Amino acid sequence: MIMVKTTIILEDALYRQLVDESIREYGSTRKLSLLINSKLKGNEPRANRRIGIKPIRLGRRLTEKEIERAIGESWDEGVRWRA
Repeated sequence: MIMVKTTIILEDALYRQLVDESIREYGSTRKLSLLINSKLKGNEPRANRRIGIKPIRLGRRLTEKEIERAIGESWDEGVRWRA
């Protein structure tokens, strides 16, 4: 597929709406072009596509210490992954 770079002029309100949706769907505005392409094709982007978001159902409440430990483990894993 050939991609073409172009410049378009959007109304401020429309631009803000697209930026908000891009952040909601992808976690940043870096995927703004992907969002616009999807909308022009008539496809809606899937929610929660962001990398690293993994919903978990535990079936119980976690203590504060368990939450802090899980955050610490995730941070350590993320640092190793990026290193």
